[in-house]
Amino acid sequence: MSIESCAQNAGLDGDSLMQLIALKAERRRVPLNVHFELTYRCNEQCIHCFCVVPHGQEEEAKKRELTYDEITRVLDDLAEMGGLHLTLSGGEVLVRRDFFDIAAYAEERGFVLRIFTNGIGLTRERIERIAALEPLTVELSIFSADPAVHDGITRVPGSFDRLIRNVHRLKAHGLRVYLKTVVMKPNIADLLKLRELGKDLDVFTHTFSCEVSPRINGDIHHPSQYQLNEEELFGYLASSAWKKAPQPVPQGPPEEVAKQKQTCGPAINGCCIDPYGNVFPCIPFRIPMGNVREKRFKDLWHSPPPPIEDLLSVQTYADLPECRSCELVGFCGRCHGDNMLERGGGWRACHQRARMLASAEQTLYQILLKGQEGVEHEDHIEATV
Repeated sequence: MSIESCAQNAGLDGDSLMQLIALKAERRRVPLNVHFELTYRCNEQCIHCFCVVPHGQEEEAKKRELTYDEITRVLDDLAEMGGLHLTLSGGEVLVRRDFFDIAAYAEERGFVLRIFTNGIGLTRERIERIAALEPLTVELSIFSADPAVHDGITRVPGSFDRLIRNVHRLKAHGLRVYLKTVVMKPNIADLLKLRELGKDLDVFTHTFSCEVSPRINGDIHHPSQYQLNEEELFGYLASSAWKKAPQPVPQGPPEEVAKQKQTCGPAINGCCIDPYGNVFPCIPFRIPMGNVREKRFKDLWHSPPPPIEDLLSVQTYADLPECRSCELVGFCGRCHGDNMLERGGGWRACHQRARMLASAEQTLYQILLKGQEGVEHEDHIEATV
């Protein structure tokens, strides 16, 4: 189990060779990690989802989606440019009848695949076909160990049972199953049981994120009602279930910490492509670099428009006026894209939701550090007696 933030790069760090490759990709601005949203259509209607097409509008959305030929042309460009990790996402990818054709083509072009699915549309045959692709991970969302709570969030009766059944099937085929949980008001009371369920399922990894993203259509109010408030957030972070030890935090004046701390860096070594051909710096940063129906991906990537050039100019927290002197900068994990969606623009300003999380992290850090110092002091006394 771990706590994650950015979905686009989650699960790709921790290996020294991959870190070296990622650093080189950043220096050369190679699109190493690409998140390809094949569709926004879905067979679930999760209450907090940031992108799903409402029921009744699927056919209209389907007509606008990139075709197989358009997608493979983009994949050709990415392969030639050094793309490596390719996430196939939705919506629900399996609602596309050509999903396996797209995935097979990507595999032939040498991409390391991550497949996002809600799991309820998996059959034995589909799981066998996924196994043949040998993806890095198959990633599924799980919201509760209580079927009623999970199904209430997905708004599909029986979705929990189908998900669990298919997790077992995926594992039986030797696939790395990656479970992901968004922590929010409807499921916060059930997290301990959910954590134990993840252990019992013996999945590759299980991550928890406490951020509910705004909808890409600009609706921030509907998803935000599920976001934890400050008290709930601290209670979640401080729970003994996570057994957190104080993590190293950059020390010194905020101005110095801000110079050392890099921002998330969208459009540097990755991007997001939506079902209609728009290329964005990352999943939530919805200022397009262009559209692959109008211009080849490689041309879009090498000639970003002025708003993206402005984004690329921000490398550290010191490049952001409100962040460079903030006392929470060492704990902050701001997201430019979510900030822009929440504000309706002005992404350089303080990301208030990230600030709330940073404040909770700082308080917890101080409590844990004080407790650790107390233990060390007691150990020192025992050693000298």
